[in-house]
Amino acid sequence: MKNDKIRPKNGLQLRKIGDRYMIVDSVDGATNLCDVYSLNRTAARIWEYIGENASTFDELAGWLCDTYAVEKETLTRDLERLLVQWETEGLITLIPNG
Repeated sequence: MKNDKIRPKNGLQLRKIGDRYMIVDSVDGATNLCDVYSLNRTAARIWEYIGENASTFDELAGWLCDTYAVEKETLTRDLERLLVQWETEGLITLIPNG
């Protein structure tokens, strides 16, 4: 995963309802509410970022370090955990880089 470009799986969309963020599956204009994934604000920003800029792990970590005041060691551990979860759930696509 570290060298692959990361982007959201096709058909998934981020929705904001009130102050909550959710990833939903949208097929043919209809929203499937059977599998809904709730995100906090930071995870939602990560989702939006990879949607606009398919990024490697290091590129994404660099953007997060520039955006948030957080220790790089903590950030990389938390980001890796999040991306593994998203990959396990089938929410992201990994594109070989190179």
